[in-house]
Amino acid sequence: MYEIIQPYIPTGAFKDALIYYSTVILVCQLGRYICDKTLSKKSRFYILAIEFFGTLQVTTTVYENAVIDIYLGRKCFALTLFIMGILFAYYNRGAYCGPFMPIEQFYYNKISLSHFVQLLAAQFSAGYISYRFARTIWLQATIQSEPHINIVGIYEQCAFNHPYHIYLHLLFELVGSFTIRHVLTRSTSSTFSAFFMAMVFTGVVTFVGDQALDPLIATTLFYGCRGLDFQHFILVYWISPVIGWLLSAHIDSKAVQPKKSKKKTN
Repeated sequence: MYEIIQPYIPTGAFKDALIYYSTVILVCQLGRYICDKTLSKKSRFYILAIEFFGTLQVTTTVYENAVIDIYLGRKCFALTLFIMGILFAYYNRGAYCGPFMPIEQFYYNKISLSHFVQLLAAQFSAGYISYRFARTIWLQATIQSEPHINIVGIYEQCAFNHPYHIYLHLLFELVGSFTIRHVLTRSTSSTFSAFFMAMVFTGVVTFVGDQALDPLIATTLFYGCRGLDFQHFILVYWISPVIGWLLSAHIDSKAVQPKKSKKKTN
């Protein structure tokens, strides 16, 4: 989707990114704080509001990650993903911030249809306004800088970076989402989880191209971009990763089922 270019005043790009990330986190944390003070934590509206602000934080910070990658390099990109992962674990208050877990819970009848639809509505509402939020910070909330002006142009003229055949990208989404769930559900440390995800996405950007490994992130970043029609978009970025995720869940569900004891016969 973009190419790394010669760094432009790294300290300036770093300052711009710091202002951006701080603004996003502060706004979302303020929203959570207001929810904590005004809503019952057991209410459905509180759960959906927390889901909204958690998803807004995740989907909006994703846009700035490209600025880090382009102007500060791949190592800073990986470090940023790790730090954002730690902050996500600290602030999200149990929000899913993506459709995988709601889909899994609905599939196994752990949440109702209405709750499932409401969670997705909260997530997609946040995803829908995330670019507008990002653009406001880039062009209005701070002094306009060359990195942010350039990144607006890149996103508004988006085109897919698929160096391999489309079906290899489809396979990667399936295997990648399967692997992510299998690792994260077994992780006992939020630090390890953040490190693992940072390494995964750094490797993806480096070697594979435009992969999301999350349907909501894919829709937020890539939907409508040139180079992939609607049918292939749904197949690659929705159906394939959801199948991979549910396949991991299916394997785990089989593993925890109690074994039937054999009756002894005389």
